Amino acid sequence: MKGQVLIINDDKVDMAALGRAIGGDYRCVLAMSVNEGVKNLASNEGGFDAVVIKLDMKPLTGLRFLQIMSENNKIQTMPFIVTVENDDDVELDECFELGAVDYISKPFNNARIKRCIDRNISVFNKFKALGEEIEANNAKLQAQYENLQNQNNELRDNQTAVLEVLGTVVEYRNLEDGNHVSRVRDFTEILGRQMMESFPDCGLTEEKLKIYSRASMLHDVGKICIPDAIMLKPGRMTDEEFEIMKSHTTKGVELLDSIRNSWDEEYAAAADEICRWHHERYDGRGYPDGLSGDDIPLSAQLVSIADTYDALVSDRVYKKAYTKSEAFKMITGGECGEFNPKIIEAFRHAREQFEKIVDERGSAESLKDDN
Repeated sequence: MKGQVLIINDDKVDMAALGRAIGGDYRCVLAMSVNEGVKNLASNEGGFDAVVIKLDMKPLTGLRFLQIMSENNKIQTMPFIVTVENDDDVELDECFELGAVDYISKPFNNARIKRCIDRNISVFNKFKALGEEIEANNAKLQAQYENLQNQNNELRDNQTAVLEVLGTVVEYRNLEDGNHVSRVRDFTEILGRQMMESFPDCGLTEEKLKIYSRASMLHDVGKICIPDAIMLKPGRMTDEEFEIMKSHTTKGVELLDSIRNSWDEEYAAAADEICRWHHERYDGRGYPDGLSGDDIPLSAQLVSIADTYDALVSDRVYKKAYTKSEAFKMITGGECGEFNPKIIEAFRHAREQFEKIVDERGSAESLKDDN
């Protein structure tokens, strides 16, 4: 089947010459003006293999035709070739800038005209095929990327479930409320979101907060390594026992490091920070490393308040739960150590959200409030 070329030219002699040069291999559609050429393209879109347009026409010039094609985003849909009186036409550069691919100058030579048309149609078709192939490959890559994203999300969801189980195992082993890890997770998310709102320059993002809140569920995993005699002791610990208890931070990191290659690196790094440093205090009086100020990772600072608050409003083997207002005053008043002032400010703003979590999932004792 012959290809089809649109020839736009107001000179019948030139049009006939062009038709003779390529008519044996292409079906030529003729237009005597720019407006007629535009109509032909509109009525037969996608049916032309090339357009040959005379540059010097009236009232609308070939240059104006190219401008119309460019404005309508048609200039890239097929090769546009201009015919000129000579090679020095001053408008040729502007034609190429608009998207014309080649030109034919007088005197016309049949063999040269045919080579020009054949070459440009061939090159255009190759690029078109290549573009379609690239598009198809991009579509495949996009589908593969989305599939990988889905697998990654599924993996993270599975990891989250494992984290929650591990954290809950620790709490049940301590004879404590099994909802502790889920409440700490929720408190961490609430506090982090309030930090993002109150202090947008804190460096938190939705993705980071998601990681921190999930990783928070392993903050006390090191307690697995603490002897029952200390872990379940109902009275005050001796100094020696308390030193052993404090080691749950570093022992937890050792446990996490042993499975580091089995889970997402970002989660592993956040879990390490939280596990090791959630008992550090802003004034440097925490443990295990005595970090102070912003040397304490933000992840650990958020979990520190979340864990402290939940410990206060929950029953423990060594104490009864404090009321919600008592817990709030103890943390903001410094009775539980010094925390980052900005996080304390965020905690003040998030108080109602914290207390709502306690009301929904707290112990019976913690529901009593003296407000």
